[in-house]
Amino acid sequence: MTLDDFILSTEFILFQDEKLRRHACQAVEQFNNNYEPVDKSQLHSIPSAIQASGLTALKKLAENQKQKNTNIKNKKFWEFIYELIFKIPEPEFSMRKCIRNELEQLHLLLDERSADGNVEVKRIRKENKAKIEKTINHALPIYFEHFNCHYFYRTG
Repeated sequence: MTLDDFILSTEFILFQDEKLRRHACQAVEQFNNNYEPVDKSQLHSIPSAIQASGLTALKKLAENQKQKNTNIKNKKFWEFIYELIFKIPEPEFSMRKCIRNELEQLHLLLDERSADGNVEVKRIRKENKAKIEKTINHALPIYFEHFNCHYFYRTG
């Protein structure tokens, strides 16, 4: 199976509805256990950024919000969102790690240990990163639908 075949498959839909939903809910719980809740208005900009330009727009939004926010709880929220999606190496709780694990399990990522030399390792890392980001981009709207719904549920 290729990455494109996976993204178009019912297996990918199930992955988004089951594993990513559980993961998004766990991420919300982790945030709520470690930080003060933010106003729900902070979450409203996420779906429209994703719809506009996917991963690129969300990264720009998170970076802008981290830099400009003077409200410490909002700043912490956007730092959390950034780590959840963009930080490398990825934290255990991140969406990036969840996607990486799924792609590794399906043998869709190349094994760095099979590389001959640093040039080959860098090529494999770059190719794997592109595959992970392509998958994230396809899963992002559903992930944040789950994330936002659970956040709204948990914060009343």
